[in-house]
Amino acid sequence: MYLAKRSARVTEMKMFLRLIVFWPLARSVYIPEICLSIVSFDPYRAYEHVKNLAYPRFTGTEGEQKARKYIVSTLKKYGYEVREEAFEVYTYEIEKAEFEVIEPFREKVECAGVGFTGCTPEEGVEADLKYIEDGGRRFWPRGEGHILLLATSVNLELYKDLMKLKPAAIVSTEESPARKPSHVEIPYEWKRHGTCPMIKITYDACFRLVRSGAKRARVVLLQREFKTTSYNIIAEKAGSKYPDEIILLCAHYDSVYGVVGALDNAGGTAILLELARISSEIDTKRTVRLAFFAAEELGLRGSLAYTEQHKDELEKIKLVVNFDVHGASIGKTSVIATGPENMKSYIEALSKELGIRANVAHDIMSSDGTPFADKGVPALNIFRSTGRGVYAHTVDDDLRYIGPEGFLAPGLLAESFIRRMVFAEEIPFKREIPENIKKKIDEYFEKRLGIREKKGVGKTYLYTLDYNKG
Repeated sequence: MYLAKRSARVTEMKMFLRLIVFWPLARSVYIPEICLSIVSFDPYRAYEHVKNLAYPRFTGTEGEQKARKYIVSTLKKYGYEVREEAFEVYTYEIEKAEFEVIEPFREKVECAGVGFTGCTPEEGVEADLKYIEDGGRRFWPRGEGHILLLATSVNLELYKDLMKLKPAAIVSTEESPARKPSHVEIPYEWKRHGTCPMIKITYDACFRLVRSGAKRARVVLLQREFKTTSYNIIAEKAGSKYPDEIILLCAHYDSVYGVVGALDNAGGTAILLELARISSEIDTKRTVRLAFFAAEELGLRGSLAYTEQHKDELEKIKLVVNFDVHGASIGKTSVIATGPENMKSYIEALSKELGIRANVAHDIMSSDGTPFADKGVPALNIFRSTGRGVYAHTVDDDLRYIGPEGFLAPGLLAESFIRRMVFAEEIPFKREIPENIKKKIDEYFEKRLGIREKKGVGKTYLYTLDYNKG
């Protein structure tokens, strides 16, 4: 037993001395077995970043500015030169949102205002309350000017139909009994189909109103819509062998209005900051570019602005790795590969090598990787699947269920993958987007987000602000 323990200690010491001797060499000539086996990701550092970003960071608010200053300061501490790239965006401020049943009983109901849907008069609008379930024609009321109560959220197709009914207000319902009212908006472009004050209520509230026969109600929604300047935060570490080949790592640092957004997306921002620290300490063959995007919650506005501002150099970007929704202590690592099929196979094999049972899909994600995939750049989206995710975009997305445990597996997978990409002599999959994925991307921008449409053989965004402001 003594000899076995002594032998083990000797072996460990030899490995340690070998690392000391060969690490400087590895930094200069890139010995793969050394460079790729070292993992520096610290989940506790990531957790500290989340705690430092745990406040509302909605576009156009002081919270967004505070977060930007923290990110810039942290990057400079790591030795980066930082660019703050300005772009214009429409945003809003909910000033008042109220919902009250007035017949056959009186009850005030918890609600949240929906951005970009206009305003009621200060005293609100009072009208008959009509439950129209999923908005199917069978449930349409006769006449105009009703307050419409929906059992669902509102997509673009339904929104167009609702505008035909000329309602006084719309009440949309959360589809999960676990959720408080979402703090969300319609995409600004939907306003061209008409506007109507809209609020969100809980599943339980809708159930109670339907079962109790609520017949008449009052809605108050006051909001301010305005144009503002927001900023993407960019830093990079130049590659020593292939400096014109860029691996872009990104996360959005904004939250929805009035919500801490610990999971979405202080957690993703924290992972990117920790990867920034690691990247600053190693020499890589390819350039590592870090992009902290603003205004993602308003419809991917920061990443859309970036792809427009940098359209002349997009060919240099070989791959995007995006981090969105992270930090839940209880959960599992998930990946969506938006690129060639063997990109999915590669990440599945790497996950097995690392002993991580990652959920890997070949699809698109409603996040900042998609504008790049739309331009032909493969995007790998890494996120945290968790029951905690049911609270995204609500006031319950706070620090309660966030911990360093939630960063361990995603951080390990992300760093291991990125090291392989920046040290590889050749990236092991093509820079291309398959036709079936292209179709999904088009449907996403044209139907789900509804922010662009096809014009002849081209694609046109429905509004364009000054992406090059500042």
